Amino acid sequence: MKNKGSLVATTTLKDEIAVNMVRSEHFIYVALGTLGTYLLSAKLHRVKTEYQSYFSQLNLKLKERYSGASAAIIDLDRLDANVRFIRNKLDSEYKLRLVTKSLPSLDLLKYLLETTQTNRLMVFSEPFIIEILTNMEFDSLDILLGKPLSVDAFSRLTAYRGWTSIHWLIDTKERLNQYLFYAQRGNLRIKISLEIDIGLHRGGFETIEDFTEVVKIIQQNSRFLELTGLMGYDGHVPYVPFYINKQKAIRKAFIKMQNRYRRFVDELKKHYDAEAIRNMTFNSGGSHTYFNYSDVKSSTPINDIAIGSGFVTPQQFSYLIKLGHQPSLFLSSPVLKKLESSKLPHAEKLATLLNLWNPNLSVSYFTLGGGWPGELISPVGMRRNHWWDGNDLGYSNLLPNQSILSSSDKNNIRVDDFVFYHPWQGDGMLCFRKLVLYRQAGFVGEWSTFNGGN
Repeated sequence: MKNKGSLVATTTLKDEIAVNMVRSEHFIYVALGTLGTYLLSAKLHRVKTEYQSYFSQLNLKLKERYSGASAAIIDLDRLDANVRFIRNKLDSEYKLRLVTKSLPSLDLLKYLLETTQTNRLMVFSEPFIIEILTNMEFDSLDILLGKPLSVDAFSRLTAYRGWTSIHWLIDTKERLNQYLFYAQRGNLRIKISLEIDIGLHRGGFETIEDFTEVVKIIQQNSRFLELTGLMGYDGHVPYVPFYINKQKAIRKAFIKMQNRYRRFVDELKKHYDAEAIRNMTFNSGGSHTYFNYSDVKSSTPINDIAIGSGFVTPQQFSYLIKLGHQPSLFLSSPVLKKLESSKLPHAEKLATLLNLWNPNLSVSYFTLGGGWPGELISPVGMRRNHWWDGNDLGYSNLLPNQSILSSSDKNNIRVDDFVFYHPWQGDGMLCFRKLVLYRQAGFVGEWSTFNGGN
């Protein structure tokens, strides 16, 4: 038989447990209520999903000509406008060099060589050099490497007709000696361009002493080596740290870069006569900086400007739009499915709450392609569903045949309509084997993209 004290203790314990359960339940309801209140207060406004005028017209033309197929589009009217803008900025003081890695299509390069009236290319990879030498009139081309290649790659490329049109980029004394040894063994004469470090710190000759040493090696072996110029990339200039005035900081960094370049050219003048210097190529620039050169044409040693992305103005160069450029490259894919709901696997019961909180995720679209390196640009209001994306990079579950997009129920998008992406870089076109060519009146042809690799 239990004593009275034991019964009292047991009863008290049960009461405390019951009270705590009530309190816990009350806390859960309060927490859920608070969460619900927060979600409702943070509720996003419903956004209408629709095409901008330009993409509305482009969508109709694609459905007429390329219905049911993904496509990479080059707007030739916009491309031509970018050519005119760049040529006007640079005028005749500088030679223009096309950067092939940002324009990876032989047909596109041929078109730009003609419209820009240049014969100069900057090439970065062995396979692309082979494609150019094999398929273009190499005798008329002036090809500068954008990065050094190993002596083994060099030896393979000498098997192709037209290899002598290439200026081989040298960044170290060791690489120069490797090229020299190969040239001596094969009794060849090689055009050499020296890479100089003008602030980017990505390789190349940094000190005048090291630079002078290789210049002397070239001169002592002039039977096999010919110095044709310098290459110094100024890609660091737009990213200079600043406190208040960004443009002032960029300008200061640009002048500092010019002075560094000038020191190397001044050193060359001690070893070569005026005519030799005048015939050399002093390359720099890029789509990030070319527009700065119009202000220094009377003082800069640089005479050759490389530009690639500026012609197609991809997403990572969007600031060029403020200067007058127009985006001319887009990637597109048709809608395969449109679901008037947005359910999440394993969390179907949460869908109503999530759609209430964000009505712009209430309709789901599944497209033929996607997951490309770019930003969704049209229709406005359509977006990637972040509940599907597993990370901040935006590509999880966006495989080419599983791309999932969302919008509000306020939309006029139908199955077979096209979704458009603005690629981050010009090489986004390599996701496709061909480019479809668009002018205001419609599609006027097709170009092939580069079939090689890196």
